[in-house]
Amino acid sequence: MSLADLLAPQASTALTLAAYALAGAVGLGGMLSRRASLRRAACWLDVAAFACQTLLLALGAHAGHPEGLTLGAYLQMLAWFVLLCGIGLWARFRQEAPLIFAALLGLILFLMSTPWLEDAVPLPPSLRGPFFALHIGALFLSLGLLALAFAAGALFLFLERRIKSKQRMGGIWQDMPALAILDKINAICALTAFPLYTLGIVAGLFWARPVFGGTLTGDPKEVVSLLVWLLLAVLFHNRLASGWKGRKPARLAVFIFLLSVFSLVVVNVFMETQHAFLRG
Repeated sequence: MSLADLLAPQASTALTLAAYALAGAVGLGGMLSRRASLRRAACWLDVAAFACQTLLLALGAHAGHPEGLTLGAYLQMLAWFVLLCGIGLWARFRQEAPLIFAALLGLILFLMSTPWLEDAVPLPPSLRGPFFALHIGALFLSLGLLALAFAAGALFLFLERRIKSKQRMGGIWQDMPALAILDKINAICALTAFPLYTLGIVAGLFWARPVFGGTLTGDPKEVVSLLVWLLLAVLFHNRLASGWKGRKPARLAVFIFLLSVFSLVVVNVFMETQHAFLRG
């Protein structure tokens, strides 16, 4: 197989998908069997899968479509950012659970991408270059952080409820990070996601006037994105200024991520929006 064949969307997707599937299977097996050695191995496999995808992207995978990036390529880029955030948290806290979750989410995104490898998403010329780097890159990285804040927040609420109701913490729940660690993960993700999301929003507003004819046009995507930004601002401020910890920031992080998913799926696909080009 030549390099050009390897970099074709189907071949590069199959190779990376196999790497993520192996890492996900080992990680899930390690969680269910409660074997620390398998969980550690899964994390290193996640790093290898991430490196594989990075190398393929650097060599030009998905870059040869005549009409631009495909919808499948966008989903795979989102998976790349999610794994990047998971690896960062693993390096910071030495907790396998966030990275294993990130790898499983990345695997789901890759599976979702496979039917859309030829569905081109041609960007208008005015939306290329700096727009892609600032708007899409910053928002995708913040979404990866919000996904992990959601996981940490949801797990915090679940474990805290079990502890307060004095339910037995057996099985895999014994291997989950402590509540204090989950709260720290939630805090780091939220505090990092807010400035990145702000950068993405500002970049989008900056280019909106020449592209859409106005900075704020009342588009559903704009409305939901600004609502996400305001809620993130509340979470960011209260974490720093009011010392928020525990249930309140966990609940808000869960809601913000669900609202972001609503924006990505419902608004982009089912509502009339100026971002309809994302449908392909």
